[in-house]
Amino acid sequence: MRQIITAIIFVALLSGCAEHIAERKGAEIQIVPVAYTLGISIKNGKQDKAREQLDKYTKSHWDKVTTQMVNLTWYTPAGKKLADSYYRYLLGQGLDENKLAVKEAVAGADEKPFDMKFETIVNRAVVEVCAYEKVGNFGRNQEGCYSDGARWQSMVNPEKMLRDGK
Repeated sequence: MRQIITAIIFVALLSGCAEHIAERKGAEIQIVPVAYTLGISIKNGKQDKAREQLDKYTKSHWDKVTTQMVNLTWYTPAGKKLADSYYRYLLGQGLDENKLAVKEAVAGADEKPFDMKFETIVNRAVVEVCAYEKVGNFGRNQEGCYSDGARWQSMVNPEKMLRDGK
């Protein structure tokens, strides 16, 4: 009997010394769409100059063009011709057909700002700023804040991690 009471007291003493650690929460993430757009106006029927602009823009944003959805929107017949031509060019460069779209601009006002618009939408992960750790506050700050934030920011398509993200 004495051994049982000693064991109970010993267990009570050990459990009373355990430090309380707060429950871990996940990081707060916001997925924000960022649009990269280039409007092309074809001057005097010179598609070569417009094509040079497109090539220069595509070359400087190649990492976005190859990994994200690309929309080629045309406003005029000359813009349609350029959009179709550039669509075939991008397919020839190895881009996925499912990530390219050629479409006519939505019929609205008679105002046509460009002949063609090249647009890439990139989804970026915005994470919270992590608080600095303080001596003596173990378990009170959010653990894993830095690693979770870095993981989300390094993703090419963070929207795919969300529910119904396609």
